[in-house]
Amino acid sequence: MQVFAYTAVTDTGTRTRGTLRSQDRREALAQIVSRGMHPLLVEAVADDGLAKGSWRSPFRRVKTRELAVFARQLAALLKAGLPVVQALSTLRKQCQSKALKAVLEDIGDTLHQEGGTLADAMGKHPKVFSAVFQGLVRAGEEGGNLVEVLSNVAEYLGKSAKLRGQVMAAFVYPAFIMLMGTAAVFVLMTVVIPRFQELFLSFGQQLPWPTRMLLAVSGFLGQWWYLVLAGSGAAVLSLVGMFRRPALRLRADRVLLRVPMLGQLLLKMEIARICRTLGTLLKSGVEILESIRVTGQAVANRFVGQTFPELLKAVAGGEPLAAAIEKPGIFPPMLVNLVRTGEETGELPAMLSELADIYEDETERAVGSAVKLVEPLLIVIIGGVVAAIVAAIMLPVFEINTMVD
Repeated sequence: MQVFAYTAVTDTGTRTRGTLRSQDRREALAQIVSRGMHPLLVEAVADDGLAKGSWRSPFRRVKTRELAVFARQLAALLKAGLPVVQALSTLRKQCQSKALKAVLEDIGDTLHQEGGTLADAMGKHPKVFSAVFQGLVRAGEEGGNLVEVLSNVAEYLGKSAKLRGQVMAAFVYPAFIMLMGTAAVFVLMTVVIPRFQELFLSFGQQLPWPTRMLLAVSGFLGQWWYLVLAGSGAAVLSLVGMFRRPALRLRADRVLLRVPMLGQLLLKMEIARICRTLGTLLKSGVEILESIRVTGQAVANRFVGQTFPELLKAVAGGEPLAAAIEKPGIFPPMLVNLVRTGEETGELPAMLSELADIYEDETERAVGSAVKLVEPLLIVIIGGVVAAIVAAIMLPVFEINTMVD
């Protein structure tokens, strides 16, 4: 069975795009016509979603907030008594995201033609539906409480997106300051400084070394600015490529956790993510070993993530979760103590959710403190650079005035 991406026109004249599964192109055309559409373009796509002979993918990135809304709406439709395939069809028609619409259509086609479970159909789109999402849906289908689980998924995704959005929004202004400051210095060096060069040469005297250095750097940037920009872009891409290597990424994540302030911020974010994920999985009926395994896949920091295989092994051997968490020495005592309390009282999912709320609040406060420190620091650095440039420009003028006096 192949996957085909198509572009078609409906009877109302609306152009639509999507994907479907069929044995060959002729059968795909027949399916499109049977849906009341007139096909314009039908092409086979590879298993990764890329059209053969095309660079374009029908499955573009789907935002976390869009998935949260989808989970909440799907839960409402299933609660109202609609079958899964019909609910997916309804959501696809009203979906505003083209990427999510294409994914929902493919999932609906898979369930209609091949059967199977919703979790298995979602598993064909791992870049859209994470291991946590798939695990929760599978647990809901097996436990017969899919509606409740989808509500848990919506809450989990909503809070995850909120935390990520708060962190990113907090650093928008410092990033803007850095960008504008760099642009201002670049304009000074490539446009303003060269206009002083002829004036300095007319003095007929040797210029101070700061001024000579400034003119040399300005001349280089003015002549080779495009190479500087290209080299900077290549360096960034090279670093990104290097950090995709597991060994190097592991070392970098370990170093980041040791950086003052930043390390604590990253650790709190990871703990919040771990508690939220593990608590949601356990609350939805996923057994603890599978919950730990799936949670380990959701961890962003590789250094923290490498503790999960041993954690899973210890819990599988009968060790309490709190004791297993305490062993690596990474997690704070409050996390260990509250997890132990949750195990002893039989309220571990609720305690993990409470811990997630606590560490999300701490993350928000830590981000606020970091931003308050970073903003004036950036202003001081950029101001210092501009002051140094102005001083290097004015030095020859001061020396000429001294000689004249």
